[in-house]
Amino acid sequence: MKWLPGALYGAALLGASMAGHKKARAMLTQRRDQAIPEGPFDLWVHAASLGEYLMAQPLIQRAHQANLRVLVTFFSPSGADIARRNESYFAFVPLDRLQDVAHFLARTQPRQALFMKYDLWPGTTAMLRKHHIPYAVAFAQVKPGAAKLWPWNPWERPSWSGASHVFHQTEESLALWTRAGYRNGFLAGDGRFDQVGQRPAPEGLEVFTDHRPVLVVGSSWQKEEALLLPLLMRFPELKVILAPHDVSRVDSLDSQLPVPRVRWSKFESYTSESQAEARVLLVDSLGDLPALYACGHLALVGGAFGPGLHNILEPLVHGLPVVCGPKVQGHWEASDSEAPVTILPMDATPETLATWIKKRLENPPLRFKEAEQAKIFIAKHRGASQRVWEVLSL
Repeated sequence: MKWLPGALYGAALLGASMAGHKKARAMLTQRRDQAIPEGPFDLWVHAASLGEYLMAQPLIQRAHQANLRVLVTFFSPSGADIARRNESYFAFVPLDRLQDVAHFLARTQPRQALFMKYDLWPGTTAMLRKHHIPYAVAFAQVKPGAAKLWPWNPWERPSWSGASHVFHQTEESLALWTRAGYRNGFLAGDGRFDQVGQRPAPEGLEVFTDHRPVLVVGSSWQKEEALLLPLLMRFPELKVILAPHDVSRVDSLDSQLPVPRVRWSKFESYTSESQAEARVLLVDSLGDLPALYACGHLALVGGAFGPGLHNILEPLVHGLPVVCGPKVQGHWEASDSEAPVTILPMDATPETLATWIKKRLENPPLRFKEAEQAKIFIAKHRGASQRVWEVLSL
């Protein structure tokens, strides 16, 4: 019974691969061709993909500082190249099938396993228990009605109850866990606060910013851009750093901008006059947005009018008040009254955004107050990784 979900998933993945699905084919090929690192390992850290891996960074760094031998695994190929570059030992976690998991554990011989947030498979966790390998879950966030809370769930319930510790992000999540009958829940906090840091602003942007207020539009989708573009002529004193979620759309965005602009990838090739004259810095690369927030005073963070909110901790750590759309489920920090975050309605118009911007441009004391509020909020919620580390006694 415990191997059924993995067998079904493997069959579905094979079928999708044969039908030409590129991601499914990549997932099978990567697992078939990889050389699994040879153990033993003091700690196996599993992250579903890049977001969970970044959340694990403070814990992985602590393990390295303690001279522990660490294996990092991913389920998805998303962001795997970053982990492969950063880590001495990396692999894709095996599909949850008996022969694959048995080979993986025999090869790696982990002393302890730590799963980030979720992605527990019944066969893998059953084999860990069989071999007396303790495992824990860091930074879980449980929602009402989740399948793992059902009392008679033959696949998820044993996996989660078999964990030595399940560290929760919030008191609400821990309360749901305890009411569902679990006895391994602990409150740790949200590890994302430990991972996010104040990266220094890139050098050379002083000519562009020119001591003027800067709005950073991070990970924008079309809705955020539709709110912004009509306002560029309305606020001539405002500089804008515009970083679309999909950098392949940069050319299209460039053609829509009604003001002078420069591109980040070519920034150093522009004359000082062009840099100073530009109203918009168009970010056409990946990975630079967290540092560019350090140049800003206000932030419009994308995604929450569509698939879901992107990272608001990155601007908050630099003291930027944030405005975003209404789809903030799974991002409790966006709704926290202590965070300087304004949530716009789904039917927001450019005028709605203009009101928010104008209020802060005309009232610097408010902007300074929100900047301090943001930094206090971040500082208050740091320390989750330390709490996990101390309890596990790695």
